[in-house]
Amino acid sequence: MGSTEPSESSVMINEDPENEDEQELPELRIVLFGRTTVGKSTLGGIILGDSAAFTLSDPHGERTKTCHVERKTDSDSHSVVVVDTPGLFKMGSSEEDVVKEIKWATENVEPGPHVFLLVERLKIITSEELKALQVFERTFGKRAVAYVTVVFTHKNDPGGNEADIKEGMKDNEHLRELIERCQWRYFIFNIADRSPVQVTQLLEKITQERQDYSDFFYTPQMLQAAEKAANEERSKDDRRRKASENRLAILEKSGLLGIFLGSVVGYFSCGGELTPTSGALLGALLGMILIMGMTFSGICVFEKYHKK
Repeated sequence: MGSTEPSESSVMINEDPENEDEQELPELRIVLFGRTTVGKSTLGGIILGDSAAFTLSDPHGERTKTCHVERKTDSDSHSVVVVDTPGLFKMGSSEEDVVKEIKWATENVEPGPHVFLLVERLKIITSEELKALQVFERTFGKRAVAYVTVVFTHKNDPGGNEADIKEGMKDNEHLRELIERCQWRYFIFNIADRSPVQVTQLLEKITQERQDYSDFFYTPQMLQAAEKAANEERSKDDRRRKASENRLAILEKSGLLGIFLGSVVGYFSCGGELTPTSGALLGALLGMILIMGMTFSGICVFEKYHKK
């Protein structure tokens, strides 16, 4: 799990949510998440004004497996806390382990992050890139998507502007879906440009977006509610699956019973042009249809009664 021993620039935030200043945001808490090799750690370092904050050499690879928390405070006592999470879908890292780390960030950067920045490469948006958002929503709940802003990174790409994004949405359904699901909250960031102008614009955009919502930041309580809802949904799915399996088993048995009874009745009661054998076959078919129909009707009535 994420390191609980802060370095000199790391921090464990512990504030009272009621004291959060909604106008000035004296502290802005950011969690970065996304796939590997999209410039996530580089972006975090640029935001903090320290390009090496999340990209120092790490021979044991521990920084890529756990959350890393860093903080910057300016001369006006305004702070920015950035959490870099392990990359999703990285070889050697399970999705479950990465999700645990992102949960750790939510629970330990108290009282909760203002924004989750989903970092993606500009112009490389396919169904695979959408999976990061799907994993996030599955973990934190649909409500949490309101706290997600997509950051499209690039390196001096001349096509990295608003016009190109809107044009790309016409032809790329995955890009369009990503932006629409995040309600058009996105930012284009040139990670080859280390000037503070982009950072200022990004932080101002985040601050404005958060002031548009009554719930100013995502809390551990929201995460607990999402986990409870997910567990309940899984329980419902298990019950539906077991009920479906039981129905199939009952219908199979009733069909066999119908075949047997129909065969007996058809064999002994056939007349006219029907032979005992053909009568047995016809009786088996009719018996199976009749018994299975009665059984299915009985199952439907039973389930309807027990749902009330």
